[in-house]
Amino acid sequence: MKDLLRKLRAPFRTRSWQAGSYSVFAAVLVIAMAVVANLAVNALPASVTQRDWTANQLYSLSQGTEQILAALDKDVDVYWLVQEDHENNTMEQVLGKYGEYDRVTVTKVDPVRYPSFAAEYTDQTVEDNSLAVVCGDRSLYIPYSDVWTYSDYETYAYYMEYYQQEYLDVFTGEEKLTAAILSVTSDSQPVMYTLSGHGETGVSEDVLDAVALDNIRTEELSLLTGEAVPEDCGVLAILGPVRDLSSRELEMIETYAENGGQLLVTTAYSDEDMPNFKALLADFGVGLIGGYVMESDSRYYNYGYIDLLLPVMGRHEITSPLMEGEGTAVILPDAQALEDITDETSEAKVTALLTSSETSYVKQGVEGVNSYEKAEGDRTGSFLLAAVSEKETTGARMVIFGSARFMEADFSSMVSGANEDLFLNGLDWLCRQEQSISIRPKTLVGEYLSYTDSTANIIKVALVVVPLLFFAAGLWIFVRRRWR
Repeated sequence: MKDLLRKLRAPFRTRSWQAGSYSVFAAVLVIAMAVVANLAVNALPASVTQRDWTANQLYSLSQGTEQILAALDKDVDVYWLVQEDHENNTMEQVLGKYGEYDRVTVTKVDPVRYPSFAAEYTDQTVEDNSLAVVCGDRSLYIPYSDVWTYSDYETYAYYMEYYQQEYLDVFTGEEKLTAAILSVTSDSQPVMYTLSGHGETGVSEDVLDAVALDNIRTEELSLLTGEAVPEDCGVLAILGPVRDLSSRELEMIETYAENGGQLLVTTAYSDEDMPNFKALLADFGVGLIGGYVMESDSRYYNYGYIDLLLPVMGRHEITSPLMEGEGTAVILPDAQALEDITDETSEAKVTALLTSSETSYVKQGVEGVNSYEKAEGDRTGSFLLAAVSEKETTGARMVIFGSARFMEADFSSMVSGANEDLFLNGLDWLCRQEQSISIRPKTLVGEYLSYTDSTANIIKVALVVVPLLFFAAGLWIFVRRRWR
């Protein structure tokens, strides 16, 4: 019996068996550790385990949204109305980020299985991946067609005609959802009144839609028939007037400002002298030189157009999000020169947002001028192009841009929407909604490349010189080897 046991044990005492058993034990241990590690990682939130490597942080929440969600003092329910297996991946990723906050609950509801549920929040035909945002007895419905949209209608129409499918490249999910959360949880909504009656430039429907997304309501206002600026006015916008304010209008606006009013102003070229309008600006420490600012330095204007300025940004809450983005620029067309006219006795404090270069100059009387080139007598220097003014005692604020056209879609698209962002940032700052400044739509398309004349010349030289250098080097090596 002992001999039998010895024979049975013998194979297990060999070096090969011991080495193999150690290998099996080590493999089992590694697998067990991997399983435990996997379970531990799966228990962590997505913000820890998943990294957003997209260029525009498509799957991440902006700092503004994070601040709003962290400060919520009311519970918000977000219902994701979508059928099984019809979920949009981007929506799923972004909603997961919202669901990580204690006050926000995200619930998926199938609108086909539960049609009466969606009917509580909308009478529209519910699209998959739409949202219903609810807080108490207040709710907002966000259709999917508002979450994904397009940046260029021509491209959209082309895809619809030739491919019978939508070309959607702009994701506004975070912007829409955060605005909806603000709306259902806020006790009040700021109102921006746009002044009329003086040939104002106004704003496009696209900009008005973007303003609405910032939880700001817009109304038109005529003071010619009114008695005062409305009490619910959060911001009074005076956008590119070409005719002067009346003395009565000026008095009403100054009274509004003395009570802590907020002004958003853009200027437009006019042959008419406007003393009352200038007096309003002067009360905030800003002077209007007028004319059009032109650039001599090719680094500060868009390629080929000395009147399309690429101004220098000053550091402020309004410009900081743009300055943090690499290569972000704004374009100012038909820009008028402003100036800081404050002194030691001034109540207002003026801070520059945008300025021109030291070699820029002002062309007065531009209507009918054949050449914008610098001429004798043109005022030269660095000019204020956009600024903010604050009065500490009253709390009044003004944001002023020396261009009434910079919000136009054609110009904003040249700098990937930076112009519109700058305008909205200024509006949010006036409304004391600083947390909303960084919440903007995210596009999937590449950004436009804006470059100056000097940069263009360098590129041209590089495209010629660099290939020639490589050719010369190759020729020299070839000849040298042939003569060896």
